[in-house]
Amino acid sequence: MRLDFLARFAAVLLVVVVAISAGLSYAFARVHLASVKSDLIATAIGQASATLQPALDRYARSGSFTETDRERIDASVRNVENFQAIVRDVRIYRPDGAPLDPILAPDATSYVKSAIAQQNFVESPERSQNGDQIVTVYVPLASPMGSGYLAVAAIDVSIGQLNAQTRGETQFVVIATLVACIVIFLSLLTLAVAAQRELDRRRDAAEKTFLQTMEGIASIVDQRDPYTAGHSMRVAEYSVAIARQMGLRKHDVETVRCSALLHDLGKIGIPDAVLLKPGPLDTQEREIINEHPVIAREILGPVEAMAEITPCVLHHHERWDGKGYPDGLAGERIPLLSRVIAVADTFDAMTTDRPYRTRLSLDEARGRLLSGIDVQWDRRCVEAMVALIDGGEIELSEQREVVFGRRLSLRGAT
Repeated sequence: MRLDFLARFAAVLLVVVVAISAGLSYAFARVHLASVKSDLIATAIGQASATLQPALDRYARSGSFTETDRERIDASVRNVENFQAIVRDVRIYRPDGAPLDPILAPDATSYVKSAIAQQNFVESPERSQNGDQIVTVYVPLASPMGSGYLAVAAIDVSIGQLNAQTRGETQFVVIATLVACIVIFLSLLTLAVAAQRELDRRRDAAEKTFLQTMEGIASIVDQRDPYTAGHSMRVAEYSVAIARQMGLRKHDVETVRCSALLHDLGKIGIPDAVLLKPGPLDTQEREIINEHPVIAREILGPVEAMAEITPCVLHHHERWDGKGYPDGLAGERIPLLSRVIAVADTFDAMTTDRPYRTRLSLDEARGRLLSGIDVQWDRRCVEAMVALIDGGEIELSEQREVVFGRRLSLRGAT
């Protein structure tokens, strides 16, 4: 299974999932924390108000704030602090903002008047106090006589204590969000792996079928020429070996394989009298057989799947010095894969027996390749082929049977 696409997909998916899970976790945690804080503050406010109200009711009925009233309020405040860990202090202000208890309470006139005007509690900005983060909530307390507000309670709430109480729930929300995102990631990754495997299976099957088709076509071409049995298959093997020796990409190696298999496809359009002639060709016959790359282009050109293969087949008889055919291209203008095939094609022709000549030895073929560098062939391609020969990766068996392929037998021939 090819992992390049899958690895990229997994990496992108992981980044997306982490970003989404982090964002969702942060958002959920913030919403949850805000909701819990509001509930805890509301509970503290309710308890403080209920605890302070009896003492303030007596103050409202008597019209004066005695020391006994102050002691009762102090006791109520201590009671609130005992039962509400987030409450740090409670102060009482008159509706005009003047401190009621304690008498030296810090000025909070603006907050007091704002709470009464809004008829709802208001919060001060968060501040640091004795190593703790504090928020003061100003709560208007209604008069028992039903005539407006009797006082405003300033309740100091510890944000640090509040966070400590909600930390466990917040962590649960974050962990639950992360787990959900991880499950989604693993599910998508599993689907991607399955899809990639299926795509790989189908691609491998298609590539195998395509290669078998190319081999079948090459076999048909070779069978028509009785002197080149197996030639296209051998040229393909040599071309692949040269391409790999040169360090070409895997895609180029596969392209040169298919191109080499089809490099003589155009010979199916060459008349038998020329193609099957047992001896050397004359000038006119040579011109006819030199048309086989153009014929191959006419066959392969309309096929979209052959777009990369067609130029390789068309130009495999070009020469480095520009004296080749069909277009007389020279040097780097010749497609690289065509240059590879040219070396492989010539090497197989030199090392294959023909009726009018015997094959060359490996050393003789090697020498001729070297002598044609920068004249007939690309130096890099020849040096790659020579390296294969010198490395013992290409061998010609001296006992190999001479095979010229099958001649077509004519009915009634004597």
